[in-house]
Formats: sequence, structure tokens, C-alpha cells
Amino acid sequence: MVKSLSEIKEPKISELGGKGYSLAVLMNNSFNVPKGFVITSQAFFNFLRYKNFLNKIQKITSQINESNFQEKSKDIKGLILNKKMPKEIVSEIKEGVNKLDVKYVSARSSAVSEDSLKASFAGLHDTFLNIKAEPDLVLENIRKCWASLFNERAVIYRIKKGIPHLEGIAVVIQEMIPAEISGITFTVHPTNEKSLIIEASYGIGDMIVCGKLTPDDYIVDRETLEILEKRIGNKRKMSICRGGEIKIIDVEKEHTEKQVINDETINKIARTCLDVEDVFKYPIDIEWCIFDNKLWLLQSRPITGVIK
Repeated sequence: MVKSLSEIKEPKISELGGKGYSLAVLMNNSFNVPKGFVITSQAFFNFLRYKNFLNKIQKITSQINESNFQEKSKDIKGLILNKKMPKEIVSEIKEGVNKLDVKYVSARSSAVSEDSLKASFAGLHDTFLNIKAEPDLVLENIRKCWASLFNERAVIYRIKKGIPHLEGIAVVIQEMIPAEISGITFTVHPTNEKSLIIEASYGIGDMIVCGKLTPDDYIVDRETLEILEKRIGNKRKMSICRGGEIKIIDVEKEHTEKQVINDETINKIARTCLDVEDVFKYPIDIEWCIFDNKLWLLQSRPITGVIK
């Protein structure tokens, strides 16, 4: 029920969810990915079946509609957050945390239907960053990830897409990289298929993902890797890892109007992300970060709007 990312040789979305699957594929292809493990969708269903809890959840999910989804979502999340985990799941997770042997981790929800070619749940399920790698804290955040399957926005999205509510969800636990620079690459530009776009800012990437700042944009030719355009963003704030918390601090004034990454690094990121696209065989949205002069790949998902 708990699988190390480095040991998954035949990844399956049904078992690992969208995020877990893509990370396992990246590791199998020798990309630089933070070490970690996946609590599989089987563990989630075993948790639900424990002491006939599944029947209670199935009854509530069968009643969900557009007029009551807020109430039902709250009810189900409350039940999941307060339910005891089976001992065998707890034991495997604690062993996984101890084997990881790091100070801080991230916990990312990885639902089976997310990040597919037909649907993207980006941002609808929860991610928790910079958690102290203590087994009980990790267990608490795994439960929160499971509960986020029933976030209101995720529930209404499934209603509109005709996706079953009671689907599999995995959770990815990885070493937390205290990023100095973070960004997102879209391997196909939304308005020009011959170029890609790299977004970048200081610190960890949560403020870019949540749209709380305007990052730098670098437009790069997909064939020649020529940098076609640079737009310097408003980067007055940054998120950093401090202890077991995420802090938002001011960016030093002399850096706010400077290019976050140099041209050589832009080219390196573009090359790496196009290599990722070659593996998956479709346009990709990739989250990455830089720490200690090393490029780390944190997530990848299809760009559904340009899939043909």
C-alpha cells in the first residue's frame, strides 16, 4: 500500500493517481525528482472499508447534487478527518517516513482521474508543504489529502464532468526542496505552438501556482531554443521554508526588477522540459524548482487545452 517512487517500474494511474504516476515515470527516465513514496489508492479504499465505513460514504455520495454539494462535502470531509486509520496502513506509512530520512516533506493529493488527457483537477485537491517529517504529522496530512477529494470545487467539477465522486486517491510524500527559485513550464505556448513559455519567480512555487504574484515570463522557440521574448514580472514577495512553516517575505529591492534566471538556465529548463514532453508524447505543464544550482522536477501534467 506504500510504494517508493524509485522502485515503481510499471506505474499505473489507477494505483498512483495522476501526480504519482507522472513522478514515477520521470524517475524511471532518470529526471531529477525529489525522493519519496506513494500511499496508493488501495490504501485509501482499505481505509474506507475499515469497520464498514465505505457503506456510509457511498450513501452520502449517492445523494450529492448541485443544490446540496456544499453540505455533503462538509459531512464527508468531517467523517474522513475523524476516522481512525487501520493499523497496517499506519505501520507502512511510518516505515516509509523513517526510510525517507529527511527533515521536511510535502504531501500532495494524487487522485486517479486528475491530470488526465480529458480532465485536469489542478488546484482542486490539497497539497501541504514543508511538513516536519514526524510520522504522526505526516499521517495527519495524508488524512487531509484524502479528505480533499471532497473539496467543494472538486465535487462540483466532477458533477459537471460526469465523473464518479467515490474514486481512488493516492498521496505522494516527498522530500521538501527549499527552493531558491521556482517556476512552471508549458511546453506549448497557448497562442503559438512553435514556442514554449517558462514562468519563474523567487522562493518556492506556491505563490505562482495560486496567482499571488506576476512571475517573469520567458518565451522560447521549441526548435532552436532561442529566447524570443522576456517579460519581467512583479516579484516583490516570495515564499520560503522556515522551520516547519511557509513564510512570505519581501524580495530585496535590487532583485525585484531583475531577470530571475539567466539565459543559460532558461535554455537548460527548456531542454529538460522538452525531454519530458518526448517521454509522455504530449504537451506538458511542468512545475520545477532550483536549489543549490540543481534543477528539480516537482510535478507534470498534460496541457489539456492543446491535446488533439
